[in-house]
Amino acid sequence: MWPAIPRSTSISVRTGPPAFVGREHELDAVVEVLRHRPATVLVEGEPGMGRTRLLTEIARHREFAAGKVLAGACQRFREPFPYGPVLEALRTAAEHPLGPLSPVTGVLRPLLPELAEILPPQPEPLPGPGAERHRVFRAVREVLAACGPVLLLVDDLHWADEDTCDLLRFLTTAMPAELALVLAYRAPLRTPIRVAPAVHTARVSLGPLGTGAVRLLAAELLESPGVTEDFATRLRECTAGVPFVVEETLRALHDTGDRPPTGELVLDNLEVPAALRETVAERLAALPPPAARLVRAAAVLGTEAEAPLLGELAGLSGETLRPALLAALTGDLLSDLGEGRYGFRHPLARKAVRDTVDSPERTLLHTESVRLLARRQAPPLRLLAQHARAAGDVERWRRYAEAAAGEATARGEPSAAVELLREVLADPGEDVAGLARAATALSEVTRHGFHPGAIGTLDRVLRRPLGTEVRGVIRLSLGALLVRTTGGLCRGRAELECAVAELGGRPELAAHAALLLARPHDGLTPLSWHEQWRRRAEELAEGTTDPGLRRELTATRITTAACRGEATAWPEFQALPAADADLSRGELCDAMVWAGHLQRAERAPAGQTTEAHGTRLRLDWLLGRWSGLADKAERLLRANTELAPVVAEAALVLGNLAAVRGEFVTARGHLATARVHEPGHGRLPVALASAATLVAVLLATDDVDAACRTADDAMDAARRKGIWLWAAALVPTAAEAYTRADRWQDADTVVEEFARGTGSLDAPVATAALTAGRATLLSARGKHPAAAALFDEAATAYERLPMPYLATGARERAVLNRLKAGHRDAVAELAATATTYECLGATRDAGRCRHVLREHGAWAPSQRGRRGYGRELSPREREVAGMLSEGRTNREIADGLFLSPRTVEQHVAKVLRKLGARSRTDVARRLAAGGNANGEALP
Repeated sequence: MWPAIPRSTSISVRTGPPAFVGREHELDAVVEVLRHRPATVLVEGEPGMGRTRLLTEIARHREFAAGKVLAGACQRFREPFPYGPVLEALRTAAEHPLGPLSPVTGVLRPLLPELAEILPPQPEPLPGPGAERHRVFRAVREVLAACGPVLLLVDDLHWADEDTCDLLRFLTTAMPAELALVLAYRAPLRTPIRVAPAVHTARVSLGPLGTGAVRLLAAELLESPGVTEDFATRLRECTAGVPFVVEETLRALHDTGDRPPTGELVLDNLEVPAALRETVAERLAALPPPAARLVRAAAVLGTEAEAPLLGELAGLSGETLRPALLAALTGDLLSDLGEGRYGFRHPLARKAVRDTVDSPERTLLHTESVRLLARRQAPPLRLLAQHARAAGDVERWRRYAEAAAGEATARGEPSAAVELLREVLADPGEDVAGLARAATALSEVTRHGFHPGAIGTLDRVLRRPLGTEVRGVIRLSLGALLVRTTGGLCRGRAELECAVAELGGRPELAAHAALLLARPHDGLTPLSWHEQWRRRAEELAEGTTDPGLRRELTATRITTAACRGEATAWPEFQALPAADADLSRGELCDAMVWAGHLQRAERAPAGQTTEAHGTRLRLDWLLGRWSGLADKAERLLRANTELAPVVAEAALVLGNLAAVRGEFVTARGHLATARVHEPGHGRLPVALASAATLVAVLLATDDVDAACRTADDAMDAARRKGIWLWAAALVPTAAEAYTRADRWQDADTVVEEFARGTGSLDAPVATAALTAGRATLLSARGKHPAAAALFDEAATAYERLPMPYLATGARERAVLNRLKAGHRDAVAELAATATTYECLGATRDAGRCRHVLREHGAWAPSQRGRRGYGRELSPREREVAGMLSEGRTNREIADGLFLSPRTVEQHVAKVLRKLGARSRTDVARRLAAGGNANGEALP
């Protein structure tokens, strides 16, 4: 019976089948076989695998559009319906002209009244049912032969009666010359279909959809082009890739309004889709009572298991178990999972069955599951905890949950351990010792990873009466989480300072807390403050025998030196043993990137931590590896919405990419996420780099006052921290803003302060930035030849790093200064610079250069004449199409490409026509479906 659970009111509207995905190869193979008549194709697959949909696509294929297509399906009737699917198909045979019909076809008059007008007179009955049956077979074959080239589709053959199966076997052994036959069924058939050797034959076995097909289906049904690979993978796991289940799950997600990435969070708790629930209920009702009991027991057990265990749980054994198991298997509820184990094909099917079990029976099954699973040689602790909790056995649940958490930690699955311990601590009871034990275990796990969900749990535990040392252990982990969590820096540092005081009896743990405070990247606290904590950590660790702590002390010292630009950091890192080098690799790589040692960063990769992915994003940006970079940054941002360092890095890269495309509103949004306006609450080097981009964006829109305010705040932050090399990207743009505002003293001060702060550092990016800053001052004062020479020097310095975008920007400034100095031959250099920008993907910068070229009369058409692109998109139209798909207006496109609004209107009209798009909003869908921004237009 169904549980009396109230369901919220909802409306689910279907607009037809979704796109046909994941079966294109099978469709092409079937069509190729059916071209060669006579032909027979057998399509087999489990329920929900898309047999019917494949038959529909075969019927709609252009290869058969002009010919006869006859279709019928077997029905699951209580009483057999002889020849049902074939007669259903033949009803429409007269819609196309038929050839001559032999007298034997008259026997079909009573069976096919739709064809009575064209069939010959009904012949006299033959003696005996066998002869009459054979005459019906011959008549059907004659009608099919009279159809000429005909495609006959028969679906759900596994439900066919014996007469229908015999008729089809008769046809396949003596087929009309122009007949193509497709039979779809659920394997295995009671009696196989045999095909004559002369007939072209294919057998197609449909399996689950792959992750790529699931992702395409999700993008369409959720109306969201941003479906991630992770979401598609998770969805495939939940549905086992069964097309019917995938589609119904997506429709349920669509109806709830969830979209990726939020959709990823509800997959585990999604209500079983109505169509799947009804299908399961129908199959369950058709089972004998013992088989239904076995299936319900398996659903509550929640894991694949051997037949004896399932039988014992369901109260079946010996003679009753075997037929019940066979019925459950043939009823498509349980599946044979191999190695003598049985279970459900996918979690939603299990959930649909479990929801039919009433509460008293479910409690009994959970209690019995605990007894049966606990006697295994290696009991599944997490599953035992779930069953004990569902059975209401709280003490046993806590014991199993803590043991399962320890097991998960030992297996290297900290997230599972955190989840279990959080559940225990959500209801710890009055056992203070148990509370301290579980809280300490949770603290140990979270200290070595990022689990923001544990913050609230640890915070609540600290309100309970605990010993000082236990509180210190908990505060250490809480502070370690908070300082990495968006918006948690200040509070996290306060918790860490308290932890150092409370861990007086455990100096090694106190040293770990002090080392977290010694890291200089975050906030506006001066470098001297971090150095004090590093020395405090060394004092606490004096005499320690913990090799891990010694390595951490060494790593912090080397990475801090690298952040300051000290030349000793890299040689000291290279001299470390392998284990010590691995510990410091991530932060050292990050420091090397900020210092401009990109090749060192490539040789000492950041590792596989989540923060390392953020460093690699920034490295790819600086190296000009922009292809697919925005997608990578978006995925990283969606997957780590609370991990402050990664959020900042990804947002900076996205802001930079948007800025070079001229998407200034989008850029400003990303830069705000990177804490450009709140440098005291985030990663300071990221905030300063974000400020550099924001100043450039504001100057591009002539908002000089706002650019100067941004530069003022950022420079003040750099002064307070005292690590000047982090201001390398900011100094040239700040100098530009100040000179445009006639704040000459501030412009000179910024450059000279930076020179004093970086003069002796091992930071090549600082050298390049200082040269660019001085060139900016010369250019603003009208000393164009000298400015051009310095910009060329800066470009060469950036190229050596290599930072191609900054190098191209400096080269452009050099060329513009030469043009202002009257060097006409610099026009050719500007054209080359525009091409370099285009190759990088900096469309707005390229457009700016082209605009200057037009002003200098240097826009010359090709001597070979303009290429005709026909129905393909031209390069400019590809740029416009990409901007349209991002939702940009004509004015925004014109600004981004330095074109007139009238020219943009013409390009937009051509894009819509070539892509066959009905509107501007339809462009993105058209590009994804068949046309693309590489010029492959839709027919």
